[in-house]
Amino acid sequence: MGGKTEKGESMEWTTQNTKIFIDIIYDRVKKGQLQGSTFKKTIWEEINIELQKTSGAPLPDGVERLKGKFNRLRFQHREFSTLISRTGVTWDPEANKVNSPEEVWEEMYKKGKFYKQFKKHGFEHDYYILGEIFNSSTATGKLSQASTQEPPNSDEEREK
Repeated sequence: MGGKTEKGESMEWTTQNTKIFIDIIYDRVKKGQLQGSTFKKTIWEEINIELQKTSGAPLPDGVERLKGKFNRLRFQHREFSTLISRTGVTWDPEANKVNSPEEVWEEMYKKGKFYKQFKKHGFEHDYYILGEIFNSSTATGKLSQASTQEPPNSDEEREK
């Protein structure tokens, strides 16, 4: 099963397995299976089976472990979004490099040591795909849409 593991996580969560997991979740979100901010238990069970088949790695603890990973990814995405939205902070997604004045880094480190990984490595996963996954879980109502869409500009478009 080899491959690089994410810092602080067990050996089963290689970078490759995490990518597979994100791809599976993204596919489920596109199919409209996200209920609020999570999936129903039956969907989590299907995701667990699909991940095991695709990765070839049995992951102990099943569904609860996947929910934990999902929540950690949501947390990382939210904190990275907070960082790059700050004044004076820029992120080059191509190079995956965050540029920020040192005083901003020092302030962020006080909030959590995990910000050091963003300074050293940028964002490890596909930031935009995770944005579509997690932002869709917070958008509700008739006018909810992907963050990449333009807002409706007339009453006619709002009726769609």
